[in-house]
Amino acid sequence: MARTLAHPRFLVRRPLAALLRQWPLAAADDVEAIHQTRVATRRLREFVPILAGGPEGSGAPTLRRRLRDITRLYGPSRELDVSGMTLTAIERRSPARAAAIASVRAHVERERAKAGRVRRQAARAVDLAGLAAWARELAGWADSPVATRTCAARAAARLDRRVHELQEALLGAGLIFAPAPLHRVRVALKKCRYALEVSARLGRFRLAGSMRRLKRMQDLLGDLHDLQVLAGHARDAAAADPASKRPPVEALISDIDDEIRALHARFVIERGGLVGVLARSTRVRDLLLELPAAGEARTHTRRRRRGRRLQED
Repeated sequence: MARTLAHPRFLVRRPLAALLRQWPLAAADDVEAIHQTRVATRRLREFVPILAGGPEGSGAPTLRRRLRDITRLYGPSRELDVSGMTLTAIERRSPARAAAIASVRAHVERERAKAGRVRRQAARAVDLAGLAAWARELAGWADSPVATRTCAARAAARLDRRVHELQEALLGAGLIFAPAPLHRVRVALKKCRYALEVSARLGRFRLAGSMRRLKRMQDLLGDLHDLQVLAGHARDAAAADPASKRPPVEALISDIDDEIRALHARFVIERGGLVGVLARSTRVRDLLLELPAAGEARTHTRRRRRGRRLQED
């Protein structure tokens, strides 16, 4: 049976359902729900410009901005939640640091309480039902073979851009530890992963291996970033503590800095594994432009064989 493009208007359903399900739990301060709310909004932000009708997206940029606002709204709380979890993990490994960890945890919890108050106040103004209806309306445009192929072309173009952005970020990171270039790589990895996910669902490709490699590198850089954030909180806690309490916290900061250097060394060694993923992403882009929509003429055998090779990821 010939491969055809998936119906694009159905792509928005899963992340939208996840957002609607997690939103009330996140509002109640559930740690995992806050994380999943941010993940769902990122996925929707990648889907919206591909699914939206009209030459300029018919309001898609505004909807993406509103979704981005939700992602950012929960960002500070999520970072502080991760700092708390990281402190717990360090305490299990290094119980001798318990006093310093308690001092830093008190600082993190105070900041978390402040972030929660600001977030809850801002969340009251979010019309989530309205945003969901808007997303469904935009997605409803993709209801013909021509619209399906237009969505595929948009997805291919975005994937191409994300691949180039990631390549440039990796080159810019170099071999020396520098927070800003590494942050650019982390952001580019996220965007590339979500763009590849959209393309894989549109083209019905099985790319589990590529997605795992992107996620593994993203997690590595995420752990590095989380340690950098935690080190900042530790320095703030040390500055606020009496001089007698600073040495234990400074020793903890030294341990965190050692972990950061070790993770950076892993990144330098492992980033070469992304070369194959980027090459495969380029093949996904090309094939996505060749596939017909359901109801159109079948692709010829050579193209079907190319599609099968992509699935052997």
